[in-house]
Amino acid sequence: MSTSKPVNLLDFDVDGLVAWFAGLGEKPFRARQVMRWMHREGCDD
Repeated sequence: MSTSKPVNLLDFDVDGLVAWFAGLGEKPFRARQVMRWMHREGCDD
């Protein structure tokens, strides 16, 4: 179980989110997917 604090993804711009996802070992397109879901689809949870 992780004890790290939650991260507010809305605090990131696209480049920051790409870097954050890269730090998790994810590919850059994942960051763009999440950004699109948050801003186009209105997902916030």
